[in-house]
Amino acid sequence: AETEESAPVTTQAIEPPAEVSTEESTESRGSRSGIGVTGKIGTLGYGAELNFGLSDSIGARVGLNAFNYKYNDNSGAVNYDFDLQLQTVSVLADWYPFSGGFRTSAGLLYNNNKVSLDANPTGGNFIIGGTTYSTSGTGTNVLSSLQGTLSFNKVAPYVGIGWGNPVASGKGWGLVTDIGVLFQGSPKIDLVATCATSCSTLQADATAENNKLQSDLSDFKFWPVASIGISYQW
Repeated sequence: AETEESAPVTTQAIEPPAEVSTEESTESRGSRSGIGVTGKIGTLGYGAELNFGLSDSIGARVGLNAFNYKYNDNSGAVNYDFDLQLQTVSVLADWYPFSGGFRTSAGLLYNNNKVSLDANPTGGNFIIGGTTYSTSGTGTNVLSSLQGTLSFNKVAPYVGIGWGNPVASGKGWGLVTDIGVLFQGSPKIDLVATCATSCSTLQADATAENNKLQSDLSDFKFWPVASIGISYQW
C-alpha cells in the first residue's frame, strides 16, 4: 500500500513586540535647566537675581540691588538734605512647603546701605543743641558746615515670604513677589561740624545733635522689603 506523503510543515518565527519606552522625552516633560534669572524692583531698589533649583521644594538665589534717593527733612531745629544710597548683595535660600508657588525665604545680605546728610542753615544760622551758630561773620560760633554719614551693619539677616518659583519644572517666564524684613542694626551716625571761628560749645552741641539723629532714625534698623519681578528659566 502506498503511504500518503504529508504536506511539508512551514514554521514562521514570531517576532517579539516592539519595545515600548516608558520614559517620556525631555521635550514632552517640558523639563528645563533649573537655572533662571529675575529682574525686580522694590524697597531695596532695582535688582537682579540668579536662581538655582536644588529640588522641587528647595531653591537658592544670589542677587544685587541698588538705588539712590534724595529727600529733605527736619531733625529738631535742623533741616537736612538726605541722600539715601541703597546697595546690597544677597544670598538666600527658598523653601516651597507645598511644592507650589508659595515660599519662605531666609539668608544674609552684604549691606552697603547708607545715608549722607548735609544740614541747611535757616535764616543764615544753624541751631545745634540749643546754641545758635552763624554761617558768616568773624565773631564766635561761626559754623561753616554740618555734615554726616549714617551707616549700618555690613552683614544683615533677612527673613520673608514670597510667591513664584522661577525654576519650577517646565517653567519659562514667571512673576515673583517678596515681602520680608532686613535686620540691618541700629544706625551708626558720624556727624562732623566744621567751625570757622571759635566755637567753645560745639563739641557738646554736636554730640547732642548726633544723639538726636540717632533717636530719630532708629527705625531704620528694620528695613521693610517688598518687591515684584519677572523671571525666566532656560
